[in-house]
Amino acid sequence: MSRLTTLAARLRSSFLKDVLKLSFGTLGGRLIALAALPLVTRLYSPEDFALLAVYLALVSTLAVVACLRLEIAIPLVETEDEAANLLALALSVLVLVTTVLTILAFLIPERLSAALGAPELASYLWLVPLGVAMTGSYSVLQFWATRARRFGEIARTRVGQAMAGVSAMLTLGWTGFLPIGLLLGNMLNIGAGGVILAVSALARDGARLRAVRLRNLAPAFRRNHRYTLFSTPEALFNVAGLQVPVLLIAAYAGAEAGSLFLAMQVMATPLKLLGGSIAQVYVSRAPTEFREGRLAPFTLLIMRRLGLIGVVPLILAGALAPWAFPVVFGENWAQAGQVAVWLVPWLALQFIASPVSMVLHTVGHQDWAMVLQGLGMVIRVGAVALAIWLDAGPVVAFSLGSAVFYALYLSVVYFAAFSSPPPQVTR
Repeated sequence: MSRLTTLAARLRSSFLKDVLKLSFGTLGGRLIALAALPLVTRLYSPEDFALLAVYLALVSTLAVVACLRLEIAIPLVETEDEAANLLALALSVLVLVTTVLTILAFLIPERLSAALGAPELASYLWLVPLGVAMTGSYSVLQFWATRARRFGEIARTRVGQAMAGVSAMLTLGWTGFLPIGLLLGNMLNIGAGGVILAVSALARDGARLRAVRLRNLAPAFRRNHRYTLFSTPEALFNVAGLQVPVLLIAAYAGAEAGSLFLAMQVMATPLKLLGGSIAQVYVSRAPTEFREGRLAPFTLLIMRRLGLIGVVPLILAGALAPWAFPVVFGENWAQAGQVAVWLVPWLALQFIASPVSMVLHTVGHQDWAMVLQGLGMVIRVGAVALAIWLDAGPVVAFSLGSAVFYALYLSVVYFAAFSSPPPQVTR
């Protein structure tokens, strides 16, 4: 029996069990959101979705760096005390960042919205710091739960926040609160689960969390400063590579950004359903596999399975999209179906690369990840900017640039997993 086969057999029961827990929760949440979309797209216009795309671009860009990336170290450090210190540090930084954002949102909303090319966002800019706070806290607490492998709890939060988000969108839309209902609903859909995870953490880990002392936070930061030094710009490059093109398309083509947003929401369902679940289980196990010298075959096994189970459904969805979108979401959304076709190569490569991307952090190559994401931002933003300058198709350019980036990312992940020896254990 080969090494890869042996590893697959050893991991099959426990790994698959964890993945299924998260997948069922994500499936429930995504089905709720998808079932509501035909109603939501008839309550809100493509222009409303374009405003939502700008809002989520802001929230995503700010939230991903609002904790200085200390949260991703929580499941990777060796001791529980160190993890608790990092949890406290990440949440403290988040409070500081959201306080500054709140002050700016209330003092100069018109100036900030005009600078973003979306003056209509000024009335709703106060939702940005609230969205950052909810998204950031959910991310931190999700990493804490991932360390303890409480995947069932994470799964339940995904269902709960989907229900809260859909309820807000439909209720506010039917009562005429447009487009704020769309913004509030999506904010709840990406961050409301933090409340449940916070209550669980206090109930299960209260004693350990209460033992955190202020004097221990600075040493914990120094020991994990590489995550802030390299992973913060890496995350910013990553989200900017995704969201800056959306902002450019919204400023250049208006409602076309709404079509892009809807197409991404629908076509990315396999990524969020299974890829995200595999990513969380992968990061909870990768440090152990690395220390025991099995990271390379473990990573290859996951990449192979992702390729087998994810690519065909994406191709099928792309083939059906031009016909299905106007039928399901209304004639106003026919363009979104055409956009969905161009997303397939990008999303297929992303589906394979994203779950195993944490291998670069596991082997201590945060600097590689930072450089790679910086290059990806240049490729994606540059492709869209060039297309706008040439008055060509910016959405097509965005999709093709993203596909090139994820092909490059896969190559680097493969090299890192197979070229990094396990750490030497000092006895």
